Amino acid sequence: MKKIAVKLVVCAAFIAASVIGGLYLSHLPDLIPCGNITDIFPCSDMPYSVEMFIRFCLSVIGRSDLANPDDMEALAALLYWAIATLLVGAFLFLCYFAVRRHRAKKIHEQ
Repeated sequence: MKKIAVKLVVCAAFIAASVIGGLYLSHLPDLIPCGNITDIFPCSDMPYSVEMFIRFCLSVIGRSDLANPDDMEALAALLYWAIATLLVGAFLFLCYFAVRRHRAKKIHEQ
């Protein structure tokens, strides 16, 4: 019973770290100044592929129109956050297995 509780706590910690890390990672482009580099990083325009993906997802769920066009930016921010959270979670997962493998190798050598 104690092992299960420890595994649940570790899993909850990894999920919380993924969500918080994804939140910080998704706000990283906000730190880019939009002065002279607007040709490289357009700050006011949403990429066409992101807009089409959001419109496709809305059409799949049967909602082809939005009450407010500004909602598209909020949905794009939510999409960026979800992708960043998955990336941080995958990174933490790989680090966890690397540490486990290193510890097992170290124990096996002794």
